[in-house]
Amino acid sequence: MTKRTGNLAQRCLALTLIALGLSGCVVNPVTGKTELAVVTAQQEVQLGEQNYLPMQQSQGGVFRLDPTVNNYVRSVGNRVAAVSDRALPYEFVVLNNSVPNAWALPGGKIAINRGLLDEMQSEAELAAVLGHEVVHAAARHSAQQMQRGLLLQALVVGTAVVTSDSDYGQLATGAANVGAQLLSQSYSRRAELESDLYGMRYMHTAGYDPQGAVDLQETFLRLAAARGRTGGEFDLFASHPPTQQRLATNIITAGELNAQQAGGMVGTDAFARAMVVLREAKPAFDAYDAGRKALAADDFRGAQRYAREAIRLEPREASFYA
Repeated sequence: MTKRTGNLAQRCLALTLIALGLSGCVVNPVTGKTELAVVTAQQEVQLGEQNYLPMQQSQGGVFRLDPTVNNYVRSVGNRVAAVSDRALPYEFVVLNNSVPNAWALPGGKIAINRGLLDEMQSEAELAAVLGHEVVHAAARHSAQQMQRGLLLQALVVGTAVVTSDSDYGQLATGAANVGAQLLSQSYSRRAELESDLYGMRYMHTAGYDPQGAVDLQETFLRLAAARGRTGGEFDLFASHPPTQQRLATNIITAGELNAQQAGGMVGTDAFARAMVVLREAKPAFDAYDAGRKALAADDFRGAQRYAREAIRLEPREASFYA
């Protein structure tokens, strides 16, 4: 190592230590564990508010065909959020997107896609999804991912600087990147299990049957098997990978919660009533999605044919005319 690269490496390390020194440790309100806090609670809320609308717009926008759906999802979300361990400005929205997915931004900004609602059968399943996402926000999972990314990035940069004039520089940097990815994946699995556990506790406290979370995980496994892949960037199976382990753990948790107090709400009929228009419009959205695929394949006649079919089936949906 040359004197120059040695000095650069020391600067990178010093900056990292300064960042850690400026941060502090906090007790996670959900798990009770002591954690490093580089991102403050105020910054979490600001990040969520700044990115909520752009994220919605990039994924189809708000589902506006039937306001009943958004109002219903918001009421269930608020009911679950009311029993969370952390007071945040929670918001819930349904996106006009056929991909079965749901996500949470820092600060309690939560979205669920029309495509995921299509796969559910009860209000308890909806409460399970929203409870899971509430935990992601309340337990600072997004903030923790950001912190981990910043620290790992500093590690990778420091490795590249230290080995920049070495024959092993490229290999060492590559190894550091792989290590960063593995650590991130491990954290994601832990966060998912935490969100499953505490999300089921939230929905149970809010009055729902935790069996809904078991039914939901079975649905996820079925959908994942049917797709035969992990999904794309904004796919549920990329960000929330279903596993047999999660299903088995949810079954145990549901049994423990029902042993404490059985008879929670399932809400099959209420869910069906709220989803009437969305269910009726599904064939139209299927035609629209097929048209988009045809357009991407330069099949313009096919795309036009599918667009006309979508409009015929549901003339009130503005996106079909685009």
